[in-house]
Amino acid sequence: MTNSLLQLAKGSSSEKKHELAEHVTGLLAARADDKGSDETHLLNNVLEGVYDSLAPETRQKLSERLASVQAMSAKLAAVIAGDELPVARAVLERSQSLEEEDLRKLAETKDQGYLLAMAKREHISKDVSRTLIRRGSKEVRQTVATNLGADISMAEFEALVKDMPKQLGDRIRHLRKSNEELLEDLFKADGEIASGAELARRPSKISPKAWLMGIRLGKTNLNKAIYQLAQEHNLLDAVALLSFFSALDMKYVHNLMVRFDSTGIATVCRATGIGAMEFQAICKERCKHLKFPESTGSKWLTNYHMLDETDARRLLALMKMKLKAVKQARAA
Repeated sequence: MTNSLLQLAKGSSSEKKHELAEHVTGLLAARADDKGSDETHLLNNVLEGVYDSLAPETRQKLSERLASVQAMSAKLAAVIAGDELPVARAVLERSQSLEEEDLRKLAETKDQGYLLAMAKREHISKDVSRTLIRRGSKEVRQTVATNLGADISMAEFEALVKDMPKQLGDRIRHLRKSNEELLEDLFKADGEIASGAELARRPSKISPKAWLMGIRLGKTNLNKAIYQLAQEHNLLDAVALLSFFSALDMKYVHNLMVRFDSTGIATVCRATGIGAMEFQAICKERCKHLKFPESTGSKWLTNYHMLDETDARRLLALMKMKLKAVKQARAA
């Protein structure tokens, strides 16, 4: 592959450059999360080398195709993010390859269209959020306020919510306050959290590994697995699957499952695509485990319906970022 790419790169015509970019973009997109290999490094280098000579339409296609690909290099992501807005928008909104320093520079220097795209990111750090609030238009500020993945304090939120419709402000206030409490609880000692007993391992017809294999092969799906495990009174295996698909440590998913409230587990379930019927089955089993009346499960289901999938993914991303930061601080 290396020789053929390098040979193709020698072509000086715009047609050759376009052909090369299309080919390499496809190869890089297919590598998904493979960041460290020599081939991934080469593919990024090739795109970085030809990028400036590509037509705007080609650059925009490249941006949209690679925006969610973690194998894209930070350098290439930064170049795309600084391009004209139609090209930059997808990377500004979705790319995890953009580094914090580049995001801060963009927030400080770019105009409102760029700021609005950044305000829609799955996670926005505290520093970048403050810059967007300070420099952004009313639309940018409100987008940050309603983005539950934006790391802002309740005081900052309350200052922003004054310009929002009351019903929307109340809804986001409830979700944001619940999430702040949840994040605080994640770092408490187990004995300090209001929760029930640990989940016990129970026999199941299908193990979590077998469920996972079936899901990967397209023979079943996560919703069917979670519903079946809830019916079998096996929340611990459900925790294992939710942990895998949310990329959140099993310890934390377990703690969320046995908490006396539903904010955390509703967030994980919504973010991983768990449906209302399946979440209701989980609620019913949680009520049994926690010795709560079934009516409590109905209230949990109502809270679940208040949280849409986009908000849940953002809350989960923020949760993981906070956990990662604490782990790094402790390791230092």
